[in-house]
Amino acid sequence: MDYIALKHTHMIFALLSIILFYTRSVSRLATGKLAKQKLVFITSHGVDTLLLISAVYLAITLGMKPSSQPWLMEKIILVVGYIALGFVIAKSKSKAKQIPALLGATGALLAIGYLASTKSAFIL
Repeated sequence: MDYIALKHTHMIFALLSIILFYTRSVSRLATGKLAKQKLVFITSHGVDTLLLISAVYLAITLGMKPSSQPWLMEKIILVVGYIALGFVIAKSKSKAKQIPALLGATGALLAIGYLASTKSAFIL
């Protein structure tokens, strides 16, 4: 697969992942019924798996290593934080915990998008 097709595939999976994340998160804040549907759960995790595979394939294709690309290392750290906040949203029964976790996840997504588009690190 050429670079442009791979990049666009990764971007499509990222967009689908974000849509499914907010669908499940908002559902949990409301009734929780949609978030608990097996099809939504399986689709969400399937898309996230394909997103991860496309990210690794893209990095390998471009010869990128997180140790030599500070922006990529920051992006990986933010993705781990985003996943952790997703667990808080999914496992917590309290809106007092879910809402700040959703806001934190939104901030992480914005930072991930910035890093992906500028390839310029914040800290490292």
